[in-house]
Amino acid sequence: MEQDTSAQTTAQAIKLKKEKVVKGITCPSCGGALDLKEGLRNFNCKYCGTLLVAKGESGTIKYHVPKKINRDAAIQKARQWLGSGLAKAKGLQANSKIDEAFLTYIPYWRVRADVVGWVFGQEQKSTSNGTTYEDKEIKIQRTYDSTFPACDVAELGVRKINLQGDEILPVDFENLQAQGMVFNIISSEEEIVGKAKTFFVDDSRKASKLDRVSFEHMDLVREDINIVYYPLWIIRYVFANRTYQVVVDGEDGNICYGKAPGSNLFRAIAGIFATAAGMFMATIFEIFRYSTSKGAFAAYIFCLVIGIFLMRWGWKKFRYGGEIEDGTGLVEDEKSSFSLTKDSGSVSGFLNSEAGSIAKSAVASVAVGSILGSLLSGSDD
Repeated sequence: MEQDTSAQTTAQAIKLKKEKVVKGITCPSCGGALDLKEGLRNFNCKYCGTLLVAKGESGTIKYHVPKKINRDAAIQKARQWLGSGLAKAKGLQANSKIDEAFLTYIPYWRVRADVVGWVFGQEQKSTSNGTTYEDKEIKIQRTYDSTFPACDVAELGVRKINLQGDEILPVDFENLQAQGMVFNIISSEEEIVGKAKTFFVDDSRKASKLDRVSFEHMDLVREDINIVYYPLWIIRYVFANRTYQVVVDGEDGNICYGKAPGSNLFRAIAGIFATAAGMFMATIFEIFRYSTSKGAFAAYIFCLVIGIFLMRWGWKKFRYGGEIEDGTGLVEDEKSSFSLTKDSGSVSGFLNSEAGSIAKSAVASVAVGSILGSLLSGSDD
């Protein structure tokens, strides 16, 4: 009998060891005493059904990614980047001097969630008879795993990191501070949740590919938010009496952010030849002017689009090629120079924007091409 009791006690102890239970939790809604299994973050109160989230005393759970790239390897990666590409200044790799290189651990919010909901609207359909709009009901069910900086990274330029396949361990501040500089968190969880929800919902709306949206309702479910301290090597170098910076991923050695002086020769060649090619494509309308084929106008539209793209590319290379910025941590600016700004809602605002400038150039090119074509055809007569 005693042996049976002892066996039962041992079995129960083993079960409790495998499945740890946290006791003494009180529901903030009804005051009921709850038992919570270890590792469970989201749960419902068994008395009132309120959805609850478990957090530690210090708030959001914090992790870190261990460093795998040492200082010498990081400097070597930076020098390889300086010597790559034609857009950088001539002799950059050979004539640049490393000024300093140090390790930092930057905190990033990691937000994982599912977006579920519906989007109602219309999808544009173009046929030979004209353009029509078809009613659509799109079900949204998308999973997101994104990172957002938890401190000011304006100087570093690394606005996102890639955690896929990385080893993530519980944070050990003493160990991290012994290795390098640890940045403090300045943003709140509520702020990041709102930012992440806006980003996820906007991306889900774009994924629906509806031309007209009449109604939408989307929510975030299964939210999981934590902080990850990520290792980044800051490499600063001097070239032509100016200081630039390269940020190397301390986990895999990729270039997260790099700034370098641009090549003036490459800027000039790219600007001139791209603009010339774009102007030629935009004025090629005269080739199709006297054609009776139904596809002639479509061919011209295709050439016009290619021409505008080439002019835009050449203009951006010439205008912004003085300094090169590149890296995996860059995020496309929501208010890019080619997108329509608030002032672009008016005619004057659109004409003053980059899109308006390129549109005016394209229209002028078409007008010049038409005039030249008319003169040439008149002389032939």
